[in-house]
Amino acid sequence: MIFRNSLPAAVSQMGPRDAEFVYNESGGHLSHMVCAYFFDTTGHPLAEMTHDDAVRWITERFGYWPLFTSRLQRVPLDLDYPYWVPADFDVDDHVHVHRAPVAGWAPVRELLGRSLGEPMDLSRPPWELHVMTGVHGIDELPGNLTLIMLKTHHGAGDGLAIRDLTNLLFSGPPKPETKRAGSGLSSLDLIGRTVVGLPGQAIRFGRGLSVTKVAAETVREAEEAGELPTYSADRLPTRFNGVLGGDITIDFLTLDGADIKAIRAAVPDVTVNDIFLTVVAGALDAYLSEKGEKSASGLAAMVPRSMRKIAEWESANQLALLTVDLHTDVEDPVERLTRIRDSALMAKGRSLHPAVRRYGTRIETSPAALLRLTGLSRRLNKLDPSHNVIQNTTISNVPVSVDGNVFEGAPAVAVLGGQAPVDGDILRHFLIAARGGSLTLNVIVSRETMPDIEHYVELLRVGFTALLQAVSDQNREFVER
Repeated sequence: MIFRNSLPAAVSQMGPRDAEFVYNESGGHLSHMVCAYFFDTTGHPLAEMTHDDAVRWITERFGYWPLFTSRLQRVPLDLDYPYWVPADFDVDDHVHVHRAPVAGWAPVRELLGRSLGEPMDLSRPPWELHVMTGVHGIDELPGNLTLIMLKTHHGAGDGLAIRDLTNLLFSGPPKPETKRAGSGLSSLDLIGRTVVGLPGQAIRFGRGLSVTKVAAETVREAEEAGELPTYSADRLPTRFNGVLGGDITIDFLTLDGADIKAIRAAVPDVTVNDIFLTVVAGALDAYLSEKGEKSASGLAAMVPRSMRKIAEWESANQLALLTVDLHTDVEDPVERLTRIRDSALMAKGRSLHPAVRRYGTRIETSPAALLRLTGLSRRLNKLDPSHNVIQNTTISNVPVSVDGNVFEGAPAVAVLGGQAPVDGDILRHFLIAARGGSLTLNVIVSRETMPDIEHYVELLRVGFTALLQAVSDQNREFVER
């Protein structure tokens, strides 16, 4: 008899939240992330790596993450969720060392954009390591630099999971993998487990439908009573809500930590994330206005929120997706900041409502075949860019830090990262910690949709300066009174 909880050594089954990223994968919906650290190699020649050096470095750290040496094994017809199983693979195929051919940002941008735009091969372990040596001449990152970029699939973990992994890689000692006994599942075993498990899937699905039906009704009643904000597809689409096309590009700017503290001190109860959303709101509204495409309905953002320590989810991905009004109808930057603060608080409160959380568990009881059919439907039914949307862009605060991270003696000075744009969500923003308390705001977008990303980054810089100035003027008026 086959017992579903009795898996061979080193084999584990994906949960539905993680498997969804596999089933949804398509040319217009890539599901991977990149996390790119810059290390100051001045005085640290060991950081000028060769391919063999890079292979040795990562192999010595395989013990920090079992998926370095695992691959996906899918079930026939996707009747059950995939399994992570030990893989036979060549490390050389996962490690790529580059030498920056010229000074400046261009070679780094090209590498990051290409990595974001290329799908991952899930028949082998879900990671790639890219090293670029000889990086120099970047205005906001002075000195001689080496770039270390880890590319991983979202099915293997969310941004916080990868943050935790990279912190171990760059701060912990070498940790070679302990030899694991075991292999993949045989076809007979795989089919047997699936057949035995189908009745349980059906029972869980039925129970889940009952729970989420009641939760949906409770949510509707709370919305009608004004206890919860209502989210619907009532935003006009912009050029960034169409079908993804062309190459992916990335750019960034650094926001001074002291300036961020000054804004927070001047405006009660605002968070770093509120400031981040306000800056993006102003720049995106200004960019669309310059193109003659100002949104008459205003703009809203999808804001991922970590549910760790809030909900008990047995998955590598533990995110709730909030919708936050960006209040682009408000001209004054300080007033816009306070309204975004209030909207973000309402969105967070909605995500904590018991009925909303119960309704969000519907995916946890969804059969694998249903999730697979949903992903297939997404591919077959092409996005209609004329339909109204719930959100216009993604704005994500990723709590990755450079503090304490070292590569072969060289200290980390900055980190960039994020996910590839997808159909309907072509413009994405990520806020990440930088050296000295500053923050790095990086933008990822299709070059076809935004051919002048440098100008957009300048609008972000202007917007941050305008917000800082408005806060300063407000404080001055208060003192003069």
